[in-house]
Amino acid sequence: MRANTIGQNHEVFTRAPRKRLFCEHTPEAIIESAAARCQPESLRASFIDAGFRLPKPSRVSTPLLVLGGGDDGTVSNREVHATAGAYGTQAELFPKMGHMMMLETGWQSVAERIDGWLGGHGL
Repeated sequence: MRANTIGQNHEVFTRAPRKRLFCEHTPEAIIESAAARCQPESLRASFIDAGFRLPKPSRVSTPLLVLGGGDDGTVSNREVHATAGAYGTQAELFPKMGHMMMLETGWQSVAERIDGWLGGHGL
C-alpha cells in the first residue's frame, strides 16, 4: 500500500480544491476528508492526464447523461453544455455543487438523478 504523500502538501490541496473541486458551500470537513484520501495519481489524473485524452463524440452512439456542478471551478457551465451538445443531449447542472459532486452536501440528488436515468434506459 502506498503512503499518502499528499499530506505534505495538505495546505496547497485544501486551498486549491475549494476553488477547483468544491464550492463555497462545501463544509471544510468534507474537503479535509478528501485531502486525507487523495493519492498523487489522483491529482495527476484530474489535472494533467484528462487534458491529453480527448474524446471522439462521433464514435459514441449510446445515450449519455451529462451532469455538472453549478459552481464547478474546474469545468465551466459553458463547457458542460458544450460537452452535452457534442453528444447530442442536454446538460443538467446541480446548483451549489462543485466538481466533486458525489462528495458534496446534497450528493443524494445527483445519485438519484443517475439512478433514475439508468432505470429509464433499462439499465
